[in-house]
Amino acid sequence: MPVAEALTAHPYWWNSLTPARHARRGQAQQLAYDLGAALAAARSEETSVSLSDAVGATLARDVHALCPVPHYASSAMDGYAVRGPGPWRVVTADTSLHDAASTADLELARGEAVPVVTGGVIPTGSDTIIRDEYALRSGAELRFDRSRPHSELEGRHARPAGTECGSGETILTAGTVLSPADVAFAAVAGVDELPIVPAPAVRLLLTGSEVQGSGIPAPGFVRDAFSPSLPPILAGLGARVDQDSVHRIPDEADAFAAAVERAVAEGVPFIVTTGGTARSRADHVRAHLERHATPIIDELDLQPGHPTLFAAHPAGTAILALPGNPLAAFTALTVLAVPFLRGMLGQPAPTSHAVRIAHDIQGARRERLVPAFQHADGAWSPCRDIGANMLRGLSRADALLSVPVEGLVAGARAEALALPWKPVAGKPDLVTDNP
Repeated sequence: MPVAEALTAHPYWWNSLTPARHARRGQAQQLAYDLGAALAAARSEETSVSLSDAVGATLARDVHALCPVPHYASSAMDGYAVRGPGPWRVVTADTSLHDAASTADLELARGEAVPVVTGGVIPTGSDTIIRDEYALRSGAELRFDRSRPHSELEGRHARPAGTECGSGETILTAGTVLSPADVAFAAVAGVDELPIVPAPAVRLLLTGSEVQGSGIPAPGFVRDAFSPSLPPILAGLGARVDQDSVHRIPDEADAFAAAVERAVAEGVPFIVTTGGTARSRADHVRAHLERHATPIIDELDLQPGHPTLFAAHPAGTAILALPGNPLAAFTALTVLAVPFLRGMLGQPAPTSHAVRIAHDIQGARRERLVPAFQHADGAWSPCRDIGANMLRGLSRADALLSVPVEGLVAGARAEALALPWKPVAGKPDLVTDNP
């Protein structure tokens, strides 16, 4: 049963889902997004924050202007507000920035003018603003310098109320990742607080008794590539990663089981594990999750990252079990964690980017996602060093390139997926342009 139907049919939606075995990438991405959206709907979390704390957060629902923007008719220049064709009689003394609102109660008759400053209130009845350098004033008489463009008399320097938006108009939509400009616009629209989706907490359970945290490991041991990299990636995707988020777990089934149950008991909505997803006797992660959770995605029809498992715990916690090989883990994270967290945060689903291939690329028995880079002419090529356990190619990559089973020929168009830490072609989000 699809996630949306399962959620509608039963509050314990995870029990109604049919596992997707050897899931193709598109299916897996959509399922992960739906899973995140369903989990968010089940939790129904929202909070309000001040504008100063809102940048980078995801908007929980649409926000409406509390006043027109601008909220009064104002001048875009220092000069004179006038009515009629002129010449005009100046009816008040020169204003200053301090008393710029003093013209608010005035109503001009034909042939009258009043000094205004940039941002100052335009009196009722004004036709246009004559900027100071185009105004010829002698005592109380004001004339327009006819050597200047006549278009200056066509209202170009007046800012009517509501030019940007009207009161009650939607100014920000749910799912927006709030930028400084969004927050600034909310401020001028009279908004003091914004409703946001709280960042979902994540718990990282990194398995491997052979993993070493520092120094040069001896033969048979490996350096920990995940502790310094996964937390900032997940935080950049909108998750909450604190000092208690990362746990190193030895290759012991009881230790892993206890760590999972502890995170679930604490209400952590998203657990990410590394290693132990194969089917050997030593791989206890998959065995535990198959017994104590509901597999949603049981392996990917993809290289690298094939043994990935995505499961839902009966308490409503999603668990993404990544392979232990670094490139495979980062690939699966891109395919599944990105759409899942977007779904949880109410953001749009991620899209792919169409790119041009520089030369022929051989296919394989499954779709491959390979680290790739963009040439100066805009064409793309795979990086070197792209084995499942390799990181050099990924460190130089601009994106993950999709190589279908049949391969690619020079000049063909293919899909590229943004790496969670790097946009494609300088864009913060990828543009759908299917090849």
